[in-house]
Amino acid sequence: MASFHSLRIRIIRSGSSGNAIFLEGGGTRLVVDVGLPAEVVARELASLPDATPIDAILLTHEHEDHAKGAGVLSRALGAPVLANEGTLSAAAAILNGAERERFATGVPFRVGELEVEAFPVPHDAVEPVGFAISSGPIRVLIATDLGAADAELTARTRGVDVLILEANYDLRLLSVSPYPWFLKNRILSPTGHLSNDAAARVAVEAASDRLQTVFLVHLSDINNLTPLARDTVQWALQREGLGDVRVEAVRPNGTMPLWSHAAGTATEYVQPTDRRPGV
Repeated sequence: MASFHSLRIRIIRSGSSGNAIFLEGGGTRLVVDVGLPAEVVARELASLPDATPIDAILLTHEHEDHAKGAGVLSRALGAPVLANEGTLSAAAAILNGAERERFATGVPFRVGELEVEAFPVPHDAVEPVGFAISSGPIRVLIATDLGAADAELTARTRGVDVLILEANYDLRLLSVSPYPWFLKNRILSPTGHLSNDAAARVAVEAASDRLQTVFLVHLSDINNLTPLARDTVQWALQREGLGDVRVEAVRPNGTMPLWSHAAGTATEYVQPTDRRPGV
């Protein structure tokens, strides 16, 4: 076990056009989801200090905006794709030729120095999950693409340092958006996506313990506004006397700089810039 515990996170891309997260702790490096071309992710990784080699690629579910580049990136980097049985089966064509390893949802496993547990989330995929990932005492929870904040999610948010959480839509903007009703109903369903207000409730619950930072991800470019998502969650925290928690919303299909934290030290974070994808 490494004696020095640290965590670095970069949200490479977040939104309906594609999702990918880089995470490193104790010298073990992961990519969570590859929902954009593999060469884009590889280029972004190359721009980060000490971001390679990648030890594993984790998949939350098989939808294209989370998995379409996973097979190519796996073969290019020589990193296995880790997913549960349902996701591996549903993404078999995408993962053709890639090394694959199966985990069981709800059963903790290790990838190098990191402890990982996949937990079920309500979404309209075959076997969708979120991830709780620990580097020693430092813990991050990733929950994107979920239609409801159920008791399983609420329980797992307690004791995390970093929460990466979906805030897909504002209910008022969705109600007047040009989306057809069948799509609006899918988003609003218990297996659809999470609203700003629901994300705020999750953040308040998580902040009752040691939460430091909330990253709001998977924002809709039609049914949400980046400042609105951020302010909705920040105001909810402030109302509960929890205003010290940092809230950052990653703009639709955007990215963010590297976040880092070491046990026993202050968090280092570069204020996000409004970068365009691929720029």
